[in-house]
Amino acid sequence: MMAKSFVDPDLLANKKHWREYFEAKVGFRNYWYPACFAHEVLEGEVLTRTILGEGMLLRRVRGQVRAIRDRCIHRGVKFSDKVECYTPDTISCWYHGFTFRWDDGVVCSIFGAPESSAVGTRRVKTYPVQEAKGMVFVFVGDANFEIPPLAHDVPPGFLDDNTALEGESIIVRANWRLGPEGGIDEIHRYLHRDSPLLVNTSKSMPLGHAAARDQFELVERADGPKGVIDHFKAEKMFFDGQIDGKTVVKGPNFGPGARRPVYSSAWLPSCVKVVGFPDEGITLFEWYVPIDEVSHRCFMTLSKPCNSAGDAAEFKEEFKLRWKPLGLDGFLMQDVRARESQQQFYSHDRAWFEEGLVEDDFMLMQWRKLCSRHSRGVQTPDHLV
Repeated sequence: MMAKSFVDPDLLANKKHWREYFEAKVGFRNYWYPACFAHEVLEGEVLTRTILGEGMLLRRVRGQVRAIRDRCIHRGVKFSDKVECYTPDTISCWYHGFTFRWDDGVVCSIFGAPESSAVGTRRVKTYPVQEAKGMVFVFVGDANFEIPPLAHDVPPGFLDDNTALEGESIIVRANWRLGPEGGIDEIHRYLHRDSPLLVNTSKSMPLGHAAARDQFELVERADGPKGVIDHFKAEKMFFDGQIDGKTVVKGPNFGPGARRPVYSSAWLPSCVKVVGFPDEGITLFEWYVPIDEVSHRCFMTLSKPCNSAGDAAEFKEEFKLRWKPLGLDGFLMQDVRARESQQQFYSHDRAWFEEGLVEDDFMLMQWRKLCSRHSRGVQTPDHLV
């Protein structure tokens, strides 16, 4: 159970434009979130997940993935502590035998009390599920909320036809908000200066660059995804790090023709899209799915246009042999280590107000404002009762 906590209202008053963002320690509710890859849910098997602090079970029933809350409505025990599925479409509580259908959560039997009025009338919470691009998405929100199309909760281009997607997920010991903020951080490129990916692809990458406001785009149409885009069209880039006029560190620079045309963006509820990463023709979609206040599941996925099964198979092999070791393990894991280090500071509410942001954090600040303007709801401890 997530511990009750709150943000000091006096601190919130100082940054009122970011109010809901700061309150969203465990994420924004009433959104679609990736729960797992489709291949992780095999027919008849049960997978556990926690999203926004809500424990749930997933099971593939006759080809369709179902999701149900991992808590019996009777005395609150977790189904996952001893999974009992006597038929393909039901799950039974190991404590008292309350049995629920996966598709609607209705109590269909109670082994020790078959004549109970609860049979056919009571139910455990179920979650809407969609599969897309080899991933399983679960909608976490209010029962009476009008569920939006999945296309409104993923970045533009993710659902495009004729693309193949490869990736993996890991649990990161840091608050989810540190994920998208790192992805659109203008000056964090310094962190990656020694990544083996840059040498392998022979691409230049500055330690930082200027003119964030000139390349910024805000996307907040009512009928689509909401996000902020960094078009990276600044001409002023910094490759030499200096102290007292002396260069002490250099960014990888293979000449103007090798400068990496990378365009970063962040999209509600919790995804970063990077066009041109880890190389031209490939796009990174990285999700930061809240587990609780201090951890999130990070989905690192790469998408590439593929017009045939052969192209997709070739990309799969390319991912395994090149982009996973270089792009994920050799580059993105540097961001993961940074997020886990940051968590030591941002685990306290006051840290979000004592941070020393500078004008080059423009994208980050716009992201926080966008989230606060368009949030469909903030997950709180009350939703877990």
